[in-house]
Amino acid sequence: MKLNEIEVILFDLGNVVIEIDFSRVISEWQKFSGKNNIEVTKDSILGRTNEKYERGEISTAQFIESLKKELDLDITDEEVLEGWNKIFVGENLGIRQNIDRLVSKYPLYIFSNTSVSHAEFWRNEYSELLKHFQKIFTSFELGMRKPEKESFLEVCSQMEVLPEKILFFDDTEENIVAANDLGMHAVKVDSIQDISETIDKLC
Repeated sequence: MKLNEIEVILFDLGNVVIEIDFSRVISEWQKFSGKNNIEVTKDSILGRTNEKYERGEISTAQFIESLKKELDLDITDEEVLEGWNKIFVGENLGIRQNIDRLVSKYPLYIFSNTSVSHAEFWRNEYSELLKHFQKIFTSFELGMRKPEKESFLEVCSQMEVLPEKILFFDDTEENIVAANDLGMHAVKVDSIQDISETIDKLC
C-alpha cells in the first residue's frame, strides 16, 4: 500500500465510525411479533426489502408496511422506527482520536449503505462527530449500494479523486474486495486497531 499517494480518506459508517448491533433491533421487535422467532437472512424481508429501502427504491411507509406484514408486528409506525433505530449503539470507541489525527491533513468522507430513516437518526444523534466529514454519501441518495462497482465510481466522481488516491475503511469483506478491485487502498476494520495502525503509517 503506497500511503504516500493518498489524497482522500473514505470511511464506512456502521461499525467503523458508529457502532451498530442489529440484534438490538430484533430483540425489540420480537416483543411485539406474532412469530416465535424472527429470522434474519438474505432472503428474508430484512434482506430484500431493506436493500430496496437502502437504494431509495421504496419509501419509509412502504418499508414499515412490509415489516409489519412479514414479522407480524402489532405496533405503530413510530414504534417500528423506534426499534429500527436501536441498531445504533454509540460512537465507536477510539474513532474520535483517529479522526482528530487526520482532519487537518486529509479530506474525510463517509460512504454508507443506509436508509433515509436511519440517516435522519444518525445525522441528529451524532452530529458533533460527523461534522468533521466533508460529505456523507448514502446509498439511498445515490440509488446504489456497496459493493456495486458503480456506487464506488460515483462516489469517486463526486469527490473528484481517482480510486488509487483513496484510503477506504470498511468492516465488510465484500466491500473491501470491490474497493481493492477498483484500485482503492481498502482496509478491513475488525477493530479500532486496524484504523489506528494504518493511520500510524500514514501520519
